Amino acid sequence: MNIIKKYEFGYITYEQLIEELWGYGQQLINEVGIDCFCFYIESGAGYHKNRYYIFPYPPK
Repeated sequence: MNIIKKYEFGYITYEQLIEELWGYGQQLINEVGIDCFCFYIESGAGYHKNRYYIFPYPPK
């Protein structure tokens, strides 16, 4: 289970996620996608106040 899933399932706090996220790289990006990874990086850097990434549904 990757660190983002651990956070989303409530196993770790938001603060733990943001602190540890900076050490993850290409493998995590490949697993969760660039949009999700960037969302949490931007959140940790204070660009927005959202705490959870919601995967968009594909257009019909």
